[in-house]
Amino acid sequence: MISTRGLVHDNNTDNQSIEYVYRTLIIKNIKVRWLLDDSKDSVLLERGTTEYSIETLSGVPLIDGNYEISVCGVDANGNTSIVNTVFGRPYTYTHEEVVAFNRLISKIYIIRDRLILYFLGWQENMREASLSYTKADGSEGILELTEELCNQLYYMLPDAIDPTQPLILNRRGELPGCSDVIVFEPYTFSTDKVYDADIKQELKRQFGYGDEIPETWANSVETLYLDWSVSSFSDILNFPNLKKLVLGSNRYILPEAVNDTLYGQSKVADKAASDFALQVLHELNGLTVERYNKHYQNISQTDFIVDMGNTNEEPSVEFLDLNGLQFTEYPSSEDFDSGLANLTDGNYSTCWDPMYLQTYTTYELTLDLKTAQTLNGLRFVQKQFTRQGEIAIAPEYVKIKVSNNGMVWEDATYVEENPIGKTNGEISYISFSERVRSSQYRYVQVQINSGLYSSYYYSAAAEISLW
Repeated sequence: MISTRGLVHDNNTDNQSIEYVYRTLIIKNIKVRWLLDDSKDSVLLERGTTEYSIETLSGVPLIDGNYEISVCGVDANGNTSIVNTVFGRPYTYTHEEVVAFNRLISKIYIIRDRLILYFLGWQENMREASLSYTKADGSEGILELTEELCNQLYYMLPDAIDPTQPLILNRRGELPGCSDVIVFEPYTFSTDKVYDADIKQELKRQFGYGDEIPETWANSVETLYLDWSVSSFSDILNFPNLKKLVLGSNRYILPEAVNDTLYGQSKVADKAASDFALQVLHELNGLTVERYNKHYQNISQTDFIVDMGNTNEEPSVEFLDLNGLQFTEYPSSEDFDSGLANLTDGNYSTCWDPMYLQTYTTYELTLDLKTAQTLNGLRFVQKQFTRQGEIAIAPEYVKIKVSNNGMVWEDATYVEENPIGKTNGEISYISFSERVRSSQYRYVQVQINSGLYSSYYYSAAAEISLW
């Protein structure tokens, strides 16, 4: 039970009311009365008492609510002084400030019998904290969570643990307006895998997993590919058997775009958390990292990170013959020849260049294959821009839809928006979902958002192919 000592004082009550009755009556007792809704309770205290801890109401531990509390003096004949009334709310376990009190640990990862902790950091009103766990030999283990430890943010417990047993956080601390040091309810951490939103989206893009990522699958992964900017590599710790991480291998960029720091280099935002995760998996699994071009440059260079340079090769796929077929566009460029035929001519030096527009728009490029065909994926090639800064209008995402009647469309991929490389001439391969690959479709539509350059909205593309 959380102590509510000082509850009356938390609502701007001081000893003035008690001192007042001392001066005006021959006081024998102090009466404290408290009520909530239809329930009430009271106590007679010895004269001179200045504090009382209210912990129950009619014998029942206090629940959350706004209590009416009154204090008065009582003489030997039962006469009372003027009643001083205030209202107070106890700090119960359901109080939002109690629920929101710092849990110190933001994420827990378990790799076989090793526990990895990511901390939120210490805070001044924390007095004591510890994490209890069960060691691999069955004995109890306790990790004292000190300010120094929590402020280092990342930690791997040296003990081997029994991962089937609970991890329990115990804390003592202070809350604003309460003079007590509160013993918080023990908190049991869930050991279910939790993923950051951008990693979750990437797993959906690659594998089609939704909110629930199968643990059996995650536990079986030994090689993982990441190609796009992410907040952190921390979630690679959700793959306890990961042995190889491949970075940027599916971005096919021209040699002159390698040093393009704005568009040509995928990034990771949290360097320290990423370095720690890589080091832990290297220590536990012998993890190696292959990094292509200059992606994720801010992670620390180590002997297990191998820089592959611009050596990644495009996948070997059999493209559909689009000879004689041509995309249509919406909105139409009307009398202006936007070069739609260039999208299927196999020549990367030619491109589709629609009319400049005054307002933002989304282009719909639709291809009629004439007959329903099996579709496995799409290759998108960026235009090679020559004017300084014009690369800003190149698409960074595309939506791909398929249909059999040209009226009812469905997503061709697991995600609605598919990331594509935005450097000059960059080639992107986008695989379709398993459901689409197992059917046949006649129509393909690629949706591209316009970009802004020199006060006009438009876009461009060099080639669109299907396999």
